[in-house]
Amino acid sequence: MKFQHVIPLLLTASLTGCGDSGPDASALGDGGAGAWVAIAGGSCNARERRYAELASPHVEPDAGAIAWLSNPPSSGPHYGQWARWGARANIARGYWVHNLEHGGVVFVHRCTSGTCDGVQSQLVAATQGFPNDSACRPTETEPARIRVIVTNDAEIEAPVMGAAWGWVYAADCVDPASMRSFFTAHVGRAPEDFCFEGSI
Repeated sequence: MKFQHVIPLLLTASLTGCGDSGPDASALGDGGAGAWVAIAGGSCNARERRYAELASPHVEPDAGAIAWLSNPPSSGPHYGQWARWGARANIARGYWVHNLEHGGVVFVHRCTSGTCDGVQSQLVAATQGFPNDSACRPTETEPARIRVIVTNDAEIEAPVMGAAWGWVYAADCVDPASMRSFFTAHVGRAPEDFCFEGSI
């Protein structure tokens, strides 16, 4: 599945979201993207950027390539099933974009020879410092969890990137402080704010 920057999708962009998460049109430049902004207190050139929120219909996994506005995707068409929260290799974008619609945050890394396991482990360790997610309280049958996914993605443009609904994160290395800030600012701010476990 290749990333495609398709301007016509802007015609179907929805600039509404849950709460105050929706980018307002005046803050976005041409192409539906705001400027990169440094994340205060971060290192590794950590930054974030807002994107217009695209219509988000369900598509079948065998329907072909999906055209998203951002890389990694931060809204738009996605599969009907979503991924289980946590860290695993090779989760397809179509599944975890559905997790974003549920208010989750995804962090991805670009695998290069010999570095996949190390970076994945560092990202997982960074998420251990994230605050509790109020939507994910434990029950008698399920443990507490946070709405975060960590996986690899060969198509991203920076070594470490992330996404939340309408937002993209980028950094040149693993920076726990900025990852926590990005998670805290954007978790639960999506059209469907719930913590149900995925099946993929």
